[in-house]
Amino acid sequence: MIELKYVYIMRGTKWNFKIGISNDPERRLTEVSHNPKLISTYRFFNAHSIEKILHTIFNRDRITRSGSGKTEWFMLGVGGIIRLRLTLLFFKIIHDAIIGAVLVALVIFIIWFFKNNSV
Repeated sequence: MIELKYVYIMRGTKWNFKIGISNDPERRLTEVSHNPKLISTYRFFNAHSIEKILHTIFNRDRITRSGSGKTEWFMLGVGGIIRLRLTLLFFKIIHDAIIGAVLVALVIFIIWFFKNNSV
């Protein structure tokens, strides 16, 4: 089943950021140790894939922490944060454009179908 999930960015201490996915980022915030702050969320149908891509892109910046989601932490400077947010924005624009195109195609098909299958 396809479902919408959030890709989120949490900030821990200093330059430590968590990139993860959740159905409920606010709830997830309470489950993560180190008292992080939720920086931003982006909702996707393919959140698992987006998260994996981001983890690959920022792999050299990965750090391991204790607790839940301990391998999803990254030490990012200002440039890294800008890259992360721009990458997520790019994915969101593409995601929404694809969803929009599919909906337009569906409406066109329905109009065509009913026009050509009138009794």
